[in-house]
Amino acid sequence: MPRIFVLLTIFIFSFAIFPQEAPAGDEQEKTAEGTASEAPAEDKKADETTSEEAAPAETEQKEEPAETSEAPAENAEQPAETAEKEEAEQDGQEFVADEEPLTDAPLVKIQQGKPVKYFELYGYFNVANTFSYNMKLSDNNPYMASRNTINNVVTDETTGEKVTRKTNEHVLNWAWLKLHLEPVINIAETMEIHTKLSIFGNTAMGADNYEFDKKENGLLRDAQLSNSANIVFEGLWGVFDTPIGQLKVGRMPFSWGLGILYSDGNKFNSLSTGNYLDRLQLTIPIMGFKIIPAFDLASTGLLDKYHDYFIDASQKDDGFNVSLMFTMQEDDPAVLENKILNEKTVVEVGAMVMFSWKNNASGEWAKTDEQDGTVEPTDDHFVDPDTVYAFTGQGAKLWKLDAWLNLYYKFFAFKTELAFLTGSIGKVRLEDGRDKSVKTQMVGWAADLGFRVIPKKFHIGLLTGIASPDDADNVQADSWGLPGNSINNSSTKSDRTVENFRFNKDYNFNSALWNQFLGKFTAGYYASLTLTYFFLDDLKGYVGTTYSMALKKNNSLGGKGLPDAIEPFIGIDYANKSGMRTGLRYQIGVPFSGLDTDEHDTSLFHYLNVYLGVVF
Repeated sequence: MPRIFVLLTIFIFSFAIFPQEAPAGDEQEKTAEGTASEAPAEDKKADETTSEEAAPAETEQKEEPAETSEAPAENAEQPAETAEKEEAEQDGQEFVADEEPLTDAPLVKIQQGKPVKYFELYGYFNVANTFSYNMKLSDNNPYMASRNTINNVVTDETTGEKVTRKTNEHVLNWAWLKLHLEPVINIAETMEIHTKLSIFGNTAMGADNYEFDKKENGLLRDAQLSNSANIVFEGLWGVFDTPIGQLKVGRMPFSWGLGILYSDGNKFNSLSTGNYLDRLQLTIPIMGFKIIPAFDLASTGLLDKYHDYFIDASQKDDGFNVSLMFTMQEDDPAVLENKILNEKTVVEVGAMVMFSWKNNASGEWAKTDEQDGTVEPTDDHFVDPDTVYAFTGQGAKLWKLDAWLNLYYKFFAFKTELAFLTGSIGKVRLEDGRDKSVKTQMVGWAADLGFRVIPKKFHIGLLTGIASPDDADNVQADSWGLPGNSINNSSTKSDRTVENFRFNKDYNFNSALWNQFLGKFTAGYYASLTLTYFFLDDLKGYVGTTYSMALKKNNSLGGKGLPDAIEPFIGIDYANKSGMRTGLRYQIGVPFSGLDTDEHDTSLFHYLNVYLGVVF
């Protein structure tokens, strides 16, 4: 036994000192050499553009250097393989070649003959401060669209009782910061995964959510509140190249034309998240044109928690969109800019037909009347346990028709968009208990004109647009509501047609009154003139003015006049090639009779915005 133990020990020891499987060591060396040879390619960055989220995918040149890149590697391995075979024959062993690498692995995306990084990241960081003074609409602060009147509790000097009075605030000032990220994962040459998210995107500095300071916390709290979602995921979608075109599926941003109907809101120094659609979209290129059919799950209605996830509890309250788009445009912004600088004529066009519908019933929280058994809608379903989720007739069928045109000719640029909506958007219950359909027929138009008087030095720009009016009163004051004041459900004098077109909330036409306070421009006309001078390539200053008015006297905020306001503005912007962005904008508003109400005549108001950030 001891002799066998000694021989066994020597045998094991010899294996430990003199390993017999040389190919394993060679494989490690090959792996190390392969990693070293690939590292420089990973370190070299491809040209990137941050103007749009689609730019990284659309501007790259796809090639197929797989055969060229793999051939040298195979030739380099042949001498090593021959030496291993000779060494094995000398030792009297049978040579077994290494298994060939798999060839069915997906090819990585190629740009300018070099592999693109597996992970790409785009976005921007921004910190800003907004200040407004004397923006008193309805004798209160201007954010009446999202809040009711804010009251101040005071002690009456005569009676000594506690009474509430309107705050009548003149100054509104807040700061905010935002990190917007757009990661792109390149799975293969034909597959990508995109997402968008914002960190602190909906956060005002000094707080983390909508919870207000209570008496018991106030100044005694140690830090900011921490019970809100400071990371907001806005979109997630996949991109797949197919033999007939590019397929996109998921929650994706959507912009169209100038953005009066749909805008993704992806702008620096903006708190908005823009428009996202849960969409299945196919882009088919044909001879320079693109045909784009799409299907959207617009709404699911009631959700129910099943185990640890949510499900769509009913299909009777679902809404859908189906659309067909046609475009002809330059996909690469850098190429388009180069053509414009070289004074080449460029024409871009787009047309869209979208049909939206909701099933025959709409989910609505309601309560059954004990006397006659009728079901009436209610808002207290969180408090009243007797409320039920009742389906009421809706029958909404809406057509959206939109077309846009971009024309660049020498020193001129002309962009325009026309949108028309018609159909039914639901039903309303009259005073006599009958349900009647709510119709809609509205039109909106916008134009953007530019003239480079001195290229790269002095430019003139004009923004103008018009939104159809309505017969109802004060519809401009209800621009956030849908359909709001446009409907009158009186049995004697009913108005069930919504006619005032509402511009997208993210369409900016240099108006603090509309873009910052009132919301969606509607039932009126606007014109904004801007003069821009470039002190340096990175530094520009601008001055201009914006005029807005109602198309009908009764449509205005107070129902007393046509003109709303004229708003002169001045600003300066700095943007260098490294991505740094900073600037200042000041705007003053001169109100007219369209802003006067029965409670208050609006006076001169001011708006100031200062920002600093970086784009990457």
